[in-house]
Amino acid sequence: MALLRQYVNGNWVNTISVQASADDLNALKALMVGKIEEWDSKASGGTATSMPDALNKVRYRIGKKGIGGVRHSCAITIHHLNPSKSDDDVASLVIGAFNADWFTDEAAEYCENIYNDN
Repeated sequence: MALLRQYVNGNWVNTISVQASADDLNALKALMVGKIEEWDSKASGGTATSMPDALNKVRYRIGKKGIGGVRHSCAITIHHLNPSKSDDDVASLVIGAFNADWFTDEAAEYCENIYNDN
């Protein structure tokens, strides 16, 4: 199974799930316009859980302080953070593992909670 993500004029317009032979998949991609990204499905399944009354949405600023105090940073949003996890849990996973911003390969040195949208 594959996912095909279609971009037209640089905008993501559609993602479709396809179960087909390689030849059929290539034929389908030839029919689509724009840039087509192909993603392989690695696993499926899991256990469904009940929807919480309120989502625990959190947003973090991650980055690195550069020379002269200039910051390289970006933001990530977790739409529902497990309520048993804390900002420290997120920081321990992000710091040193995520890039500091979209344009460099430098590792993040900090992870700050921007707001908690409960």
